[in-house]
Amino acid sequence: MNLSRNVARFAPRQQLFVALCVSAILMLWTPLKTLLGLSLQDDRYTYILVIPLISAAFLYLDKERICRDLRYCPAVGVPLMPLGLIIFVVSRLRLSLPGNVSISACAMVVLSAGAFILCYGLTSFRYASFPFLFLLLVVPIPNAVLDRVIAALQTGSVALSYVLLRVAGVPILRHGTVMSLPGVDIEVAPQCSGIRSSMALLIAGAMISRLLLRTTWARLLAILCVGPIAIFRNAVRIVCISLLGVYVDRGFFFGSLHRHGGLPFSLIGFAILIPLVWLLRRWEQQLGSGRVSVEGPASGL
Repeated sequence: MNLSRNVARFAPRQQLFVALCVSAILMLWTPLKTLLGLSLQDDRYTYILVIPLISAAFLYLDKERICRDLRYCPAVGVPLMPLGLIIFVVSRLRLSLPGNVSISACAMVVLSAGAFILCYGLTSFRYASFPFLFLLLVVPIPNAVLDRVIAALQTGSVALSYVLLRVAGVPILRHGTVMSLPGVDIEVAPQCSGIRSSMALLIAGAMISRLLLRTTWARLLAILCVGPIAIFRNAVRIVCISLLGVYVDRGFFFGSLHRHGGLPFSLIGFAILIPLVWLLRRWEQQLGSGRVSVEGPASGL
C-alpha cells in the first residue's frame, strides 16, 4: 500500500519535472547545440557528453532516498527557475561576452535544479545534491581558466619529471618547460599537460568517492588528491618516453606511444586512486568504530 501510494504521488511530480526540463531544453536549444558541437570538435571537452548520463544514473541509484519525503517547494523552486532564465537572457544579450556557452550551460543547470526543487522539495534535493553538483561539469571551463589549469599541469609535470630523471641518474638540465637530456632537448608543450586524462581521472574520482565513501571530508580529500595524482601520472609518461627516446630509439618521441599512449598511462592514475579511496574507506570505518566504542560505555552510565 505504501509503495503504491508513493508511486501515485511520484507520477504527477515526475511528469511535471520532465515537462519543465523539456521546456528548458527547447528554450535553450541553440546554445545547447553549440555546447554539443564544442564537445564533439574540441578534445578538451569530450567528457561533457557523458556527464548528463552519469548524473541521471546517480539520480536513479538514489531514487529510494529521493522519494522518501516528497513535497512541492515553490518557495525555492519558483525563484530559481527565473534566475536561470535571467542568466540565459544575459548570455544571449551579451553575445560578445567571453564564455557565452558556459553561461548558457550554467543557466540550464540552474533551471533543472529549480524544477527539481519545485517538484520534489528541498529534502529530496539534499539527497540528489551530488548528481546536480556533478552536472555542473557540463559547464565548459572558460578558456582563460582552462589555460591556467593547463599551465599548472604543465609546470607540475615538468618539475616532477625533472626530479624523477635526476633520481634515476639521468644527466639533465631544465630551462622552464624544456629539459636537456643527452643529445636531445625535450619541450613539454601545453598539449602534453595531460588535461584530457586529468579530467577523466577527476570524473572517475568523483564517481568512485561518491559510491564507496560515506563522509564529506573523505570524498573531498579523494577529489583533491586527483590533481597531484594526475601530475604524477603525466610525469611518469614523460619520463618513460624520454628514456625510451634517448636510450632505445628516437622514434619514441614521435611514435604512437607519444601520440596515443594516454590510456595505458592513465591506468597508473587509477592504480593510485583506487587504493587511496580504499584507505580512506578503512579510515572512515575505524573512526566510526572508535565513536561507537567511546559512546557505548557512555550510554550505559
